[in-house]
Amino acid sequence: MSRGTVYLIGAGPGDIGLISYKGMQRLRQADVVLYDRLVNPLLLEEVKEGAELIYVGKLPNRHILRQEAIHDELVRQADHHQTVVRLKGGDPSVFGRVGEEAAFLDRYQVPFEIIPGITSGIAVPAYANVPVTHRTKGTSFAVATGHSQKENSLELDWSGLAKIDTVAFYMGVKNLPRIVGNFIQHGRPESESVLCIQWGTTSKQKVVKATLATIVEEVKSHGIGNPAITLVGTVAELYKGKSWFEDQPLFGHYPLVLAEGASSLVSDLRQAGAEAFAPKVALQQDENCVTFYSSDDVEVFIEQLREEAVDIRTISLDLVAVTASAQNALKHYGLLAASLERKTEDESMLSNLDEKWTTATNVILGRLQEEQSITDIILSSSQRLPHLFKIVEQYPELREVPIYSDQEEVVKTLCTLGFLGVRVSGQTPSVLGQWLHARQGKVMNDASYSLRRSWQPSPNW
Repeated sequence: MSRGTVYLIGAGPGDIGLISYKGMQRLRQADVVLYDRLVNPLLLEEVKEGAELIYVGKLPNRHILRQEAIHDELVRQADHHQTVVRLKGGDPSVFGRVGEEAAFLDRYQVPFEIIPGITSGIAVPAYANVPVTHRTKGTSFAVATGHSQKENSLELDWSGLAKIDTVAFYMGVKNLPRIVGNFIQHGRPESESVLCIQWGTTSKQKVVKATLATIVEEVKSHGIGNPAITLVGTVAELYKGKSWFEDQPLFGHYPLVLAEGASSLVSDLRQAGAEAFAPKVALQQDENCVTFYSSDDVEVFIEQLREEAVDIRTISLDLVAVTASAQNALKHYGLLAASLERKTEDESMLSNLDEKWTTATNVILGRLQEEQSITDIILSSSQRLPHLFKIVEQYPELREVPIYSDQEEVVKTLCTLGFLGVRVSGQTPSVLGQWLHARQGKVMNDASYSLRRSWQPSPNW
């Protein structure tokens, strides 16, 4: 087998919609993905089942893999796979060490492509309503590293940077006093506006606005840390306390969705500003049988057939539907399945599931908990209680997270078992609860309108 190609892809700064079309295509085709800490883990949902996921992220003072080991791993993977993706946060050409990786691949004659991404220094301020250039506030722009390999050192051309209208510093929280001191020393006024934006373009985005004279103390008092962009320049005045991004109705929410046909709900939640995630169960397949747990599983199965150009008439498999939604979705495509409805008695709910999460779901759940991202859980029915128990068994901390359901008996069961069950209704006090109630009403109205349009009564009635 000939050597595979390595794609060095920029994933953007956090919002999963900021990856390029080409980058997303290659990610979906990947046989193996080596991903960084700052890559939004939700992007791993796009990886085909069976692809290998390798975490090569770095934490302050703790490297999972040294850069030299990553170089070796890229070559090794290219010897075994046709499509290797190296997924990096932001743009790999801006403080992403892509030059070193490309040079190493070139030295060992491994084919590669660099697929740029949106860099944090531009996207993160934009999500705070601040363009990095402005006709009246700043006509020049630069990016600079905010950290250094050397202890207590930040060797930059300070006199040159001080002459540029707007400067974005990457990962500069630790060296913020040094950045401020050098700028003031080289002529920038202490009253100049500064923004420090942590976790930009994600539901955890946090912005502190101050001046060169006060930013160090403000960042400290607000507990801002890396990952962060520090923007120095008059354009920072444009931030007025809440941006278009932060003004979305569900900004700040990171709900876990445990529901039948979750893809539609997840899509609507994301449209409203939440970073929603629905764990997926791996299709259980042996030589003669495929088991489907939801309508989403059916859609994934059909899409995989399309991508691989498989004629559905050539498939000789037994199809098993565990839920009614899965069975209905299969019927939609003209496929008949054996039904294997789950019992919903309490004892069966509490029993261990044979179902297994997909590889991507396991990785994503682990990353979300590592970053303490999950803020809420949405539970559609008692049939999804086993999935809740499975997740809580892995991550006990989630017992403290509010769990929303529109079914009173589900909420009662949750409260009995010590969970924080919240009934979705017009009186639900939380923003997410009210949004879910409003969406439920809209879905019912849309369904009613569609039914009225499709039903044509007989003139004799």
